[in-house]
Amino acid sequence: MTGVHRVCRSIIKWFSALYVVAIVVQMFLAGAGVFRLYNVKHSDDCNKSGASCVANSTSLDPHRALGIFLTEPGALLFLIIALLAWFPDTRVRTISIVAPILTIIQEIFAWIGSWVGGLHVVNGILILGLYSWLAVTLFRQSQDAAASEPGPVATT
Repeated sequence: MTGVHRVCRSIIKWFSALYVVAIVVQMFLAGAGVFRLYNVKHSDDCNKSGASCVANSTSLDPHRALGIFLTEPGALLFLIIALLAWFPDTRVRTISIVAPILTIIQEIFAWIGSWVGGLHVVNGILILGLYSWLAVTLFRQSQDAAASEPGPVATT
């Protein structure tokens, strides 16, 4: 099982870094989509009920598409690999398990909408922080481990 732990820990290190980049892209897509909404551009002449301006808008489709990938297959795969990695450090293990669970909850916040939808943004910032911390910590640990390993012995 040691080989499985080692491989999964290496995957999680890169997977968490990939998630940091993907979440930043996701935030950009959300901002770009919001500011392309018809009711933001034409706030004076748009139907204030929102039905004709927001519900039929496709400006958030890229954000939705990437979000579905990050929350459903991506976070589930991350969680499975994190469980297989089972880090010896309790903090790293906890964050590697909690981050994908919060990522899955992210879609639920968006789906419910209304005031709960406001938690979608807050949770997004939280999961960005968790994946960032995890990536930095795992890269530092791998550098520390590489530095502490003895190098090859020179023969003369």
